[in-house]
Amino acid sequence: MNTTTHLARHILAFQPDKDAARLSFYHYLIHHCDPETPLSPELIENFCRRALSHEHWQENSHLLTQELQYILQHYNETYILNWSLKDFIFPDRWQIVSVKNSIDAIYIFERWVEKNFPAESKKRIFFTKNKTFIVLIQNGKGELTIIQCTADMLLKKGEIEPLCTDLTLHYDSNLELKKDVPQHIIVSPHTTARFRTSQQQINGMIIRGYIFQKQQDTNGKFNDYPSLFYPLKRIEQYFIDKKSDPTYLELIQVMEKALELIKLKHPEAHGFAQAALDRGQSALENIFTNDNVIQVLVDQLQQEVE
Repeated sequence: MNTTTHLARHILAFQPDKDAARLSFYHYLIHHCDPETPLSPELIENFCRRALSHEHWQENSHLLTQELQYILQHYNETYILNWSLKDFIFPDRWQIVSVKNSIDAIYIFERWVEKNFPAESKKRIFFTKNKTFIVLIQNGKGELTIIQCTADMLLKKGEIEPLCTDLTLHYDSNLELKKDVPQHIIVSPHTTARFRTSQQQINGMIIRGYIFQKQQDTNGKFNDYPSLFYPLKRIEQYFIDKKSDPTYLELIQVMEKALELIKLKHPEAHGFAQAALDRGQSALENIFTNDNVIQVLVDQLQQEVE
């Protein structure tokens, strides 16, 4: 009772596919949240923040607010919960500000980290070529929290803070993704992935657009899903030494082996080299951008394959 699953089932009676605001809230509950997450004002606020990260709901915040208030009030009255809507903050009361200067945005993130994490935490903030921000926070045990943010900020009670801080990756002290912990990452504009890892496998989904529609299930090995694997590796470049990255080392080994087979005039050298070249070019474009070692090997393979 009073969980995300319970509320989602309640919303089904209202035919959520008939209204965009209703559908977006329903999809958020079943795609962004664990099934038995207790309902709380904080959960509703997180939904509002995530919704307002999309321009559509920034322009239609009043419609989102009306639908959200109606659903919560109906749920409240149906199950006699004695909720007060005054405890909830709705989107039409918020002002979203897009900070154009990346340095100003970094100052805002720094203040937010200082306010919400222990003083002994170490932090670094990067502005990426995709115009997003990566906030790295390391605790005293060496564990890392990685938060992806955009330049959209929320003006709240006269102060400005990041609009969304829920796109979070959690790493242990060995810089490996924590097992059986919800992970959330931007994979492309207006598209995120939510997943868990367990014994070299992932289980989750890719979520798209302002109605939080499930685009694809992700159940299997990481490298079976390039649309998730590549964005993750791009983030890991900021804190994992490539010399210790198995993906990087294996790629270099394959490309060097391809060149060796060519020198030996192996009968399958050309096909192997073409496949290695394709992998190297893809890695330069999607993962290890501007890597000099891979670039040299790609140039050498191109000369041999052409």
